[in-house]
Amino acid sequence: MIRKSRFLAGISLLLAILACSIPGTTPTLSVDDQAATIIAATLQAQAENGGDVPITATPAVTRTITALSTATSATRATITPTYSTPMLTVLEQTNCREGPGQDYQILFTYLPNVRLQIIGRYEPTNFWLVQAPESRAGTCWLWGEYVELSGSYWVVPTLTPPPTATLAPPLAASLQNWAYDCSGGQMTITIEWEDRAADEIGYRIVRNGEPAMDLAPNTQEFTESIALTDETDEFEYQIQVFGPGGTANTYVAKFSC
Repeated sequence: MIRKSRFLAGISLLLAILACSIPGTTPTLSVDDQAATIIAATLQAQAENGGDVPITATPAVTRTITALSTATSATRATITPTYSTPMLTVLEQTNCREGPGQDYQILFTYLPNVRLQIIGRYEPTNFWLVQAPESRAGTCWLWGEYVELSGSYWVVPTLTPPPTATLAPPLAASLQNWAYDCSGGQMTITIEWEDRAADEIGYRIVRNGEPAMDLAPNTQEFTESIALTDETDEFEYQIQVFGPGGTANTYVAKFSC
């Protein structure tokens, strides 16, 4: 449409010029011709001033597509927990044993305020295995009733208790001397021995196969007097030491009054 309008305007303008250039003639323009002439002149002026430059450039619409990966390629942060050394503090004087219970031998006795590193536990009896340089084994078991826990004590492994040790009987007494006297209607006897046991619970004097008297640990002497009768004129004595592992007997003598 624009080019057709320009063509018509150009033809009209040319005719008008030719008409004006014919000598002796006065051109008479119709209303339509006048309008066409005005339009042609206007279009020419716009063309000269750049106003009729056709729009040939088409703006390109650039679409930016962001591809979203459906794969779970995001790096997940790995949290590494931090643990502190499991420790316990002794609150009251308590025994450290070979195993988690009173059936095990005592290795060492700790005083209050001692701090020890925990390396294991046995929950059924509430015992904790600790590093114990003072004990001959390097470790021992402490009852949790008299300790305070600190650090990451919950990460220590649960251990299987060692077998209960089969304890040997205490060493028998070493007889040193004995003497008796049968006078005044009674028998008096004195027995002396060497205490060689280290883990005894006590001593017992056995007379004629029956317990006569129990004595305290570390005792080394015994004396008694018995009224004589027709039925009690013969005597036999033994010294018996007893402990967690059993008993050991020491024969003294057999005599008559």
